[in-house]
Amino acid sequence: MTHERSLQVDDRLAVREDELAYLVVLDSDEDDWLVRFEKASDFDAREWAEHMVVTYNERLLNEDDEYYRVTARSPELGGR
Repeated sequence: MTHERSLQVDDRLAVREDELAYLVVLDSDEDDWLVRFEKASDFDAREWAEHMVVTYNERLLNEDDEYYRVTARSPELGGR
C-alpha cells in the first residue's frame, strides 16, 4: 500500500508585511510564508496578497465546492 503525502495547506492564511514585500503566511506560523508579493510603484502587492488570503480562507469554508477551488480570479479581473 502506498501512502501519498499531501501538499495541501489546511490552515488559514494571513498577510504579513515587511520592508520590501507583503507575504502570504500560515495564520498559525507567520514565519512560514507561502507567497511573496514585492512592493513596487506600479504593482499593488498588498491588494494581491490580501485577495489571495481572502479567496483561500473562503475556500476552506466551502470545501465541497470544487468549482470555487480552482477558479479564483485576480483582483484586476474583478475579484473572487
